[in-house]
Amino acid sequence: MRLANVYRGGHLESCHRGSIAVVDSLGRLLAFAGDPAFVTCVRSAAKPFQALPLLEYGGEEEYDLTGEEIAITCASHGGEAVHVATAAALLRKGDFDEEDLLCGAHVPYDEKAAADVRSSGEPPSPLHNNCSGKHAGMLLATKVMDVASGNYIDPQHPLQGAMRSTIADFAGLDAQQIPIAVDGCGVPAFFLSLHRAAYAYAHLMASSEGDVPGALDRYENSAGHVVEAMTAFPYFVAGAWSMTTPLMEAYGGALLAKEGAEGFYAMAVAPNFASTLTSRLKLADDCAIGIALKIDDGSMTRGRNPVILKTLEILGFDVAAKPELQRYREWPLRNVAGTLVGDVRAEFELEFV
Repeated sequence: MRLANVYRGGHLESCHRGSIAVVDSLGRLLAFAGDPAFVTCVRSAAKPFQALPLLEYGGEEEYDLTGEEIAITCASHGGEAVHVATAAALLRKGDFDEEDLLCGAHVPYDEKAAADVRSSGEPPSPLHNNCSGKHAGMLLATKVMDVASGNYIDPQHPLQGAMRSTIADFAGLDAQQIPIAVDGCGVPAFFLSLHRAAYAYAHLMASSEGDVPGALDRYENSAGHVVEAMTAFPYFVAGAWSMTTPLMEAYGGALLAKEGAEGFYAMAVAPNFASTLTSRLKLADDCAIGIALKIDDGSMTRGRNPVILKTLEILGFDVAAKPELQRYREWPLRNVAGTLVGDVRAEFELEFV
């Protein structure tokens, strides 16, 4: 389905197609665009679930983890100094160092951080990798699970099995029903339908709240810590490079958000905020909401960001009242001379069930 249109001089030039699913914490499809059954790789949007085994096995107490440190285990961070330092601190807590990270190195996503690395004359380290916090958390998890840490990214490693089972629990599936491939940082990447991905996020939010329809009681503690850390410390989940940080800041804990590569995005809405949204949702009392969307061409910015905000707007979020979000909602096109020549507009409607 066409979700965003690209205009040049007022004429349609191209478009970004995709699909969206809005699901409650009981697994009911509430609204959609395109094909909510479309199966895709959730990529880094799996990180909140990949962070849970560390906490489930007692890692928070064992390593006296701070909210910022839990948040960075769920992060696709920009490689800013605060991100690098926090990931390094996690490693030290388990007597690891950056050489133990198997995520590889890349130039920071954040432009200033990338410029600082280039001016230093030193190559980027694995700590600059946007997934370094996740990998540091995985290394700590191997210790509390009392399993080998040497090849923690192998799909057959007990930790990776625990992570696949965890996301399966939240998606309402058996682990073997979730196809896997290899993510950009080397760990298994999970494939889910948009419906199941949205359900997983609704489940995560519900479980973090405790006595909420659909909550997974066994995960109440760990889910609560992940949701609280991500929403309280959103700069550690992304940083200046991504819309994710200002989006979560704008809604003060009511909205959890996480990007995945190749145009994927997932969000969860807390029950007390969800109850204030459009009545077209036909939402049962006290349910959390999960949202998953995929831009087919993999656009991470101009195709995806306006669609995210349009989705929230249709659901009843007052996006227009959040000045910090307007630069992601409006997407002007300029030529090399800086002349405004067109724009990108999210132009679609959700179908409510």
